[in-house]
Amino acid sequence: MKTMTTRVVALAGALTISLGAAACSKSETPTTGATGSAGSTPAATSTTTAAADAPTASEVLDKAKTNALAAMSGAFAGNVEDSGKKMAIDFKGTSDGKTADITIESAGDGKARVISVPEGIFIQGDETFWKKQNAPAKVLAAKDKFIKAPASAASMTESLSLKAFLEKAFGAVTPDQVSSDVGEETVNGIDCWVITDTKGKTEGALYVSKDKLEVVRFTGSAKSPGQLDFSKWNEDLGIKAPDASQVISLP
Repeated sequence: MKTMTTRVVALAGALTISLGAAACSKSETPTTGATGSAGSTPAATSTTTAAADAPTASEVLDKAKTNALAAMSGAFAGNVEDSGKKMAIDFKGTSDGKTADITIESAGDGKARVISVPEGIFIQGDETFWKKQNAPAKVLAAKDKFIKAPASAASMTESLSLKAFLEKAFGAVTPDQVSSDVGEETVNGIDCWVITDTKGKTEGALYVSKDKLEVVRFTGSAKSPGQLDFSKWNEDLGIKAPDASQVISLP
């Protein structure tokens, strides 16, 4: 059982980081946007010509990256597709990964939630997910209960970190992949600068708030479509361990 739960924590971290690669592959530029639940597509008002005093595309990219990697906490939600496989994710967490609340769902693999807090790492999954992990009957019968991962899983919290995801995402984007044009859009009431792939928005875009230069939305390309909306930068995310009544004990 310890091996299984440790594997689940590692899987959650790997999936979270792989979402960054899917949304921001090296042939594309991502987009960021306002908060939304996984699967939502908030409306955006687009303007193709930026104001005369707009920053350059490289400045937008550089400042958005600097602010994102310096953030102590943040949240994002949305969908991505990699190699034809669609995944939905809802992520809240701190830069160091010690506090995180991640829900991931994909067709055929089921749905799983991982909560990482100082008290430990707690995992909740649906029947499809646990069967994929070869979970014992007690876990399968637990329905919506959480199981507590072994202490050895604590060393994997870095893979659940906001910083690990952002480093993967921004590491896949270089200035020469970004169009020199800077657009403007309003996403969920947030005025944004918009930079895109040199091939246009259909191959990836990054939305950055004008006032704070924070990432608002990443979007993917035709080959790796997806949208991740960001919010709650540097906020108290209120992540807590599940109530004891929701945690099952295992031998």
